Amino acid sequence: MFPDLATRVVPLDEIKARFEAANEAETFSWFVQNLEHIQERAGQHDNPVPEIHLATGPVRLEKLVPESPWILVVDGDLEVAGDIDLSTSPYDISLFVVFGEVRARNLRFSGSACCYVTKSVELTGGCFGDHGDESAELHTARLKARVVMLDGHTGVNATELDAVVFAGEGWGLPLHFTSKDVAAEFFVPEALDEDGYHEESVWELMASGKDPFLPGAWEKLRARHVEAEARLKPL
Repeated sequence: MFPDLATRVVPLDEIKARFEAANEAETFSWFVQNLEHIQERAGQHDNPVPEIHLATGPVRLEKLVPESPWILVVDGDLEVAGDIDLSTSPYDISLFVVFGEVRARNLRFSGSACCYVTKSVELTGGCFGDHGDESAELHTARLKARVVMLDGHTGVNATELDAVVFAGEGWGLPLHFTSKDVAAEFFVPEALDEDGYHEESVWELMASGKDPFLPGAWEKLRARHVEAEARLKPL
């Protein structure tokens, strides 16, 4: 399930103890609530409930692309040289928890990926969230990336956010690109479709190591002064 990652299957009581040790006892209820949804979903389709896998950090990987559904808890920092792709199949609710920091090139949380990182997510590339109406979410204290790109159904809860942001106006995030902008003035043709920029195409470009922006476009967006609500999280 997690190639190149040493994990062991643990009971819920041990995960509860890990939350308490990390001073995250109140957040354990979020974990349990999602676990109950996973169990309910598995029962509806007569599928086995995913086991809880625990990895002890610091963990270093080349990439992390689990096949859903999955429940992964990392007790310690997680460093990935390449990309973390937490995409799930439709309604395959999955849980990703890191008691520490996450560092990677790009991160995607999609479909039903419920993600919580206690300290920070630091990316040299982009953070992508899509199809959040199927439960996809990302919570962290600090998110730093070159780009945060969210579709209209997906938000981020981050106390501190350092990135150029593309997202729906309803999330209360500091938008560097708005409906008044023309995508073709900022993105390379491969990142566009008839409606403007295409999140999937931007992800594919950045995951392949290519820059989705025209020369100087990212710097122009980064220099914009934007306002945001006090709470950087979905309403």
